[in-house]
Amino acid sequence: MLAIADFVDAARRLATSRALRIALVAIVPYACVLIGMSVAAHYGAATDALLPVQFFLSQDGSFGEYLEYTLTAASAVMLFALWLRSRALVYLTNALLFVWLTLDNWMQIHEELGQALAPSLPASTGLPVESHHLVEAGLFGAVGLVWLSGLATALRSADKREAVYALMLAGCIGLAAVFGVFVDLLTVWDDPDVMRQQFLAFVEDGGEFVLIIATSALTVAIFDIEYRQREGIPANA
Repeated sequence: MLAIADFVDAARRLATSRALRIALVAIVPYACVLIGMSVAAHYGAATDALLPVQFFLSQDGSFGEYLEYTLTAASAVMLFALWLRSRALVYLTNALLFVWLTLDNWMQIHEELGQALAPSLPASTGLPVESHHLVEAGLFGAVGLVWLSGLATALRSADKREAVYALMLAGCIGLAAVFGVFVDLLTVWDDPDVMRQQFLAFVEDGGEFVLIIATSALTVAIFDIEYRQREGIPANA
């Protein structure tokens, strides 16, 4: 049975990761610049002073999108490597989710399916949201259920340390989903207030962006600590 103390101990252990500190120093300054650019882009969109689409965090082809592709793909590779070394299914389960997130973000899978399946829904859903947005939310819900089912199964064979790491990652992913799904629905709600729409769009994009960075940084720390422990490398080496 896991206790809060197990998560506290794991957090302290992960905080000693030199690779984590290097990753944060490399990523955070650039991420802050991108967030500032996104603030300017959303304000410009609300005041008819349009800026290049590359300034938005989640627009296809934007600087923020390319960083997200890189982080989720790198996280998938690290988790696959951990699975190959440990054969712990919790790492494989989360690795597969990161593969899906990378492909979905890059290929716009949920947007394409939303547009393709929306005509099969009633013309009026009774909600001030277009049908394709409901399809997209439903797809994310289905993927989430598959992932959670796989994670629950994998946790049965995981040791305490692996289970704690997997649940920490799951918590970050769950928080990212709050922004990517639920705040997204608020963003596309039929609202005539343009400034409020742009604010919600920034909250959605910014929240998801920050949590992807946090999840990837956590993955770096887990990979570093696990690799050093299995290879017998001192933490300060």
